Amino acid sequence: MTEQDNTSVPTHPDLKKRIEAILKMRDYTYTALVDHLGTTERELDRALAQSTIEIRTLEKISKALRIPLYSFFRNTDEPGDDQPHNYYNVNIWAPEEIQLRTENENLRQEVDRLRLEVAKKEILIQGLEEQLKAKT
Repeated sequence: MTEQDNTSVPTHPDLKKRIEAILKMRDYTYTALVDHLGTTERELDRALAQSTIEIRTLEKISKALRIPLYSFFRNTDEPGDDQPHNYYNVNIWAPEEIQLRTENENLRQEVDRLRLEVAKKEILIQGLEEQLKAKT
């Protein structure tokens, strides 16, 4: 293949990196995904690196990660990709989208933690009020 031929080949983001980004966002490990798929890390790494991964394996991954199957085949670098296509215009691989989802999840966890803390304080206040009433 000549150098000129090489420049016309579209570049696709590394599929493993895409999967790892979603795993991180979902607080899920690569090892857990491999266990879910019933394979080994080595086999999955090889299939991803050599682009020999089967569609049914990608389908299992998409279900486990709760992402659409088509997103594995979408090249976000293609011209015209910014055009709205109804359901298909979601770019789950964009770093800002991943960061936003991660931040949202972190905020949800913080809100849950604060709610629990407030509930504990309310119980403490009730107990103190009851003690105060009992003394009078």
